[in-house]
Amino acid sequence: MTVNSINLKGVYESKYVHPKTGEIVKGSRYFENGILKRGRQMCLVGGKWMFKTDVPEYRKQTQEIHSSLRGFFQGMKADMVQKESATLKKGRVLIGNNEFKDKFNCYDKLQYHYDKQIERYGPRCPITGLEFTFKRNNQKKEGYTSANKNITNLSNDRMLNEHHYTTQNMLFTCTGWNLQRRDFSLKDMSILMRKDFFENYTRILVERFPEKQDEVDQLNELENGAEHPQERR
Repeated sequence: MTVNSINLKGVYESKYVHPKTGEIVKGSRYFENGILKRGRQMCLVGGKWMFKTDVPEYRKQTQEIHSSLRGFFQGMKADMVQKESATLKKGRVLIGNNEFKDKFNCYDKLQYHYDKQIERYGPRCPITGLEFTFKRNNQKKEGYTSANKNITNLSNDRMLNEHHYTTQNMLFTCTGWNLQRRDFSLKDMSILMRKDFFENYTRILVERFPEKQDEVDQLNELENGAEHPQERR
């Protein structure tokens, strides 16, 4: 099932508007500079015209779809493309290639990678131990839709940010960890992160990138005998 399967025309009076000018178009599709485009659908709900994306039934089904594992995979595929594009605009190139590219509306490669990780670590973040959730509230706030990033939601994390989304580099973690880790170096992480979280991260990192062992060992030597900041909590 996809969001487009919701047929609101059979429930509400509908019209289509030009997305740039706001003018009513004769049908759902129109030509602009020789290119066929689709107008934005509006529905008459309770005597008020609103865009299709604001209709309660549409928002409810969208939330259900986005709050599924498949919905999260869909978001991840889009996120990978956006991050690669943003990196290229900055004049940088990621190491390797996106190994999770798949045909349209297909997420088999992500599903396989996810299943292999679940077999080993269970349905929880291997860094924090928090059980994965799949919840998108899809709430409207001040004119935009909030994805409401729950810290336990499933997230696709690149262990090394200079590398692309590869099976070696990508780890499914909770959103909270992914947001907290950001672009910090290993040294910064060793200071800022909880000790058990940092140990879990470096253990998996070295498993996947053995060349990182020396860097991790050096950090451990520096901290040998010193109290980790998070141990005081």
